[in-house]
Amino acid sequence: MMKTVSLQMDKTGHFIKLITRFLLQQNNFLILISAFLLGKSNIAGMLSLGGAFFAASYAGPGMRLVTAAAVLLGAVFQGSLEAVYINAACMLLFCVLSIPMKRSNERMNIRAAAILFVSMLLPQLMLAGLRGFLLYDVLVSFFSSFLSFALYFIYRISIPIMSGSLKKALYGNEEAISAGLTAALILSGIGPFQIIGFSLRNVLCVLLLLLLSYKCGAGAGASAGAVIGLIISISSEFSPSIAGTYALCGMLAGILGNLGRVGAALGFILGNMVLAVYFNGASETLLYLREILAASVMFFSLPKKLLERLTDPFARGQALEDRKGYSRRIRDITAERLGKFSRAFLELSKTFGEIAQTAVPSERQDINVLFDRVADRICSDCSLCMHCWERSFYDTYQVMFQVVEKLETKGRVEESDIPRYFIDKCPRINDFVNAVNNMYELFRVGVVWKSKIGESRAVISRQFEGMARVIDSLAEEIDTEVDFLSPLEDAIAAGLRSEGIKARDVIAYRGLWGKYEVSVLHGGCGGGRKCAAVIDRIVSDAVGRKMARTEEGCVKGADGSCCLKYMEAENLKLTTGIARIPKYGSKVSGDSFTFLESGNGKYTLALSDGMGSGYGASAQSKATVGMLENFLESGFDKEMAVSLINSVLVLRSDEDNTCTIDISMVDLFSGEVEFIKIGAAPTYIKRSSRVETVRAATLPAGILPGLDAELARKDVDSGDMIIMVTDGVVDSMTGDEPGEKALMKYIQQLDSLNPQQVAASILDEAVRRCDGKPFDDLTVMAAKVWKRPQQSSG
Repeated sequence: MMKTVSLQMDKTGHFIKLITRFLLQQNNFLILISAFLLGKSNIAGMLSLGGAFFAASYAGPGMRLVTAAAVLLGAVFQGSLEAVYINAACMLLFCVLSIPMKRSNERMNIRAAAILFVSMLLPQLMLAGLRGFLLYDVLVSFFSSFLSFALYFIYRISIPIMSGSLKKALYGNEEAISAGLTAALILSGIGPFQIIGFSLRNVLCVLLLLLLSYKCGAGAGASAGAVIGLIISISSEFSPSIAGTYALCGMLAGILGNLGRVGAALGFILGNMVLAVYFNGASETLLYLREILAASVMFFSLPKKLLERLTDPFARGQALEDRKGYSRRIRDITAERLGKFSRAFLELSKTFGEIAQTAVPSERQDINVLFDRVADRICSDCSLCMHCWERSFYDTYQVMFQVVEKLETKGRVEESDIPRYFIDKCPRINDFVNAVNNMYELFRVGVVWKSKIGESRAVISRQFEGMARVIDSLAEEIDTEVDFLSPLEDAIAAGLRSEGIKARDVIAYRGLWGKYEVSVLHGGCGGGRKCAAVIDRIVSDAVGRKMARTEEGCVKGADGSCCLKYMEAENLKLTTGIARIPKYGSKVSGDSFTFLESGNGKYTLALSDGMGSGYGASAQSKATVGMLENFLESGFDKEMAVSLINSVLVLRSDEDNTCTIDISMVDLFSGEVEFIKIGAAPTYIKRSSRVETVRAATLPAGILPGLDAELARKDVDSGDMIIMVTDGVVDSMTGDEPGEKALMKYIQQLDSLNPQQVAASILDEAVRRCDGKPFDDLTVMAAKVWKRPQQSSG
């Protein structure tokens, strides 16, 4: 007997635990209370708020029966047989018609809403038929069914918020409006129930409005107040003007909400008092002060953590929208100003370009100036001046042209170079010869400097053009509409929450190059770095691609928060090797190199060979590589950077001031490589079965003012190797066959996958063929292309 009793008690205890767990799981008790109150609400007569709520919560199989029971129980408490009939018939029809639906997506939501429309319409049309099919009853039936259709979507948004299953860190306007409207409809089901003279419905409505106004601001307070007031007026004896009262009170509560809870409560009371004075205390327009005070006391009594949990998702969502709007305005203003700067620099570029083209006068103008200066210095006070320059002007002019021909041929003119008849006629022939030589020397110096000035102006014009392009590119980047990825943000926030990491903000978007970028602001790891690794995994899993944390790591905030930024990892990566040796007898190499990884997924390999060898060549190649790095990091495109470097080298005017420029720019996403060669040796691409050569026949930089860079493109894949060399290596390989061909054969027979070993092997072979005494600087740069391991999306 004792065993039987014990068994029965165990079963009863297990049943109680099951019920308790069922009610507490995902706030199911809140869903049931809402279903009961919505079933009890009598808004709009035959409108079944409970039936629509049941249809929206139908996706949860474990809740269907108890939700339907709660709705019917509420309808019974309403005291209307028609309400019981409509709710019961609507839910039964919806269950039957929804049997074919299995999945829950956007199209299924529309189908479910349409089924709800039919399920609501048929029972009401049957009632209308019993009443004689009056037009009014038919119209009411269609109107109620249409409202149920719309309420279905509102409930579908609100129910996950109520149950806590909505995996979003921030709620947008759609969620806030839907949750507020649903809450107002639920509170309308309380009816005129009072506790010691206080209307529970009115007190809770005021409390709800205080919460929304306090955290979400005046706009949300006014909107929520209008909705709550309208619903209260429909479901009770209040006049529709009560909606304006709630709206004004909510707006003032939001305005004064910056002063804290006291400010929000005072704003609400102030709004009610203003209307009391204006309407002379009309009771149908005002709220009872005692109910406002009761709601304010409850508002003050709420724990801070509970208040933040209830309102923060809505408040931060609104703040995020405001911040995005403000950022959009700043972005537009900045892009507009940068655009003006770009146009100004472009105009300066055109102006200097035009001046550079017209700065050097023509040859005829220079000759005339030369003649005028000689005549002014020697002939102006001569007694024969009028005879030579007026009566015999043609003969004198011919003599001057003969003098110019001798000057251009010899650089100077002697007395013997002048026609005899002019010598006999001119009493100042020695002074004339000296003046011509002096003036011509000055003329030659002037032409050189004018040419230099013209070249400088052309360089400045190109620099201004480059700056205009960079600024215009920056303006375009700033003005690009950022595509924020809200579903991805929600998925990352949910993953962090499941690991116990409190994310204050998650921002995910596609950048200018179409690549994913994610920022996570969280409370920090408490001095450790374990949570950073967890965040790395969650972000990559959510995106479905390998995401790499940026180099700056955790950016600390003033409040101890930590901001981690992630960018989509490239598909490819490069490992590099370098080997070089100076010319035999020289202490330094005249070759320079650099590796540069930019933020747009490009990896740049650059090699420069200065003219000659030793310290001079080293300084020249280092300056070239340094300028190239600065230009590329500043945003100049590669063609403009090379053009500017060439202009600078030309202006330095030393005859040995030239160097080669060899650039390989690898796209780490697509595998495309762009090659720019300015007087450089060939580049080799070693693939699994062959070696390809990239060459270009161009002069080194610093020789001609204008530079036409040749651009070649090749695709590389995992396992390929890019090998760049200076001309000394190619020349050293020359023997029975050309050095370029010999080097290609040697690269082909190399088996090593290590780029450093490959570079060292090539250099050793080149030195060996020079008998250990290289006659030029030798440099070999190798870069191996690897495929990054892909992140699984599971």
